[in-house]
Amino acid sequence: MWAQYSEIGFPIVQVQMKGKIKNDEDFYDFTNGWLEYYKKKQDFVFVFDTIDVGFVNMKYAFKMANFVKELKKQEIQYLKHSIIVTDNWWTKFLLKIIFAIQSPVCSIEYHSDFENLDLENLILKTKGRDSLGLQ
Repeated sequence: MWAQYSEIGFPIVQVQMKGKIKNDEDFYDFTNGWLEYYKKKQDFVFVFDTIDVGFVNMKYAFKMANFVKELKKQEIQYLKHSIIVTDNWWTKFLLKIIFAIQSPVCSIEYHSDFENLDLENLILKTKGRDSLGLQ
């Protein structure tokens, strides 16, 4: 499986991505996992760990842009913030393509490693969403 979801402390959800997307099934497993958090009908934050992502075919950037476009049609956006941890030039390039085609559904922060990422503080702020402006 290319992407695995784990709750650090809901509403914070870490999405660990490793290797390559082998086929469309891998991609749809990723997007279906994402949609599972919308079913909870509670605000949440994603922390995408892409440090170990390999070469991803550009076609998945276009599929992702389309997925984001469909997400934006949701009546309520439960995803309130995303953090993307990446140090890979190809991943950064694909993200630029995705967000040039379709703007994101929420605010995004980029980090090059986990060292400067204070997840405990983020959990506290998110649980008190007003302090983050995540109403």
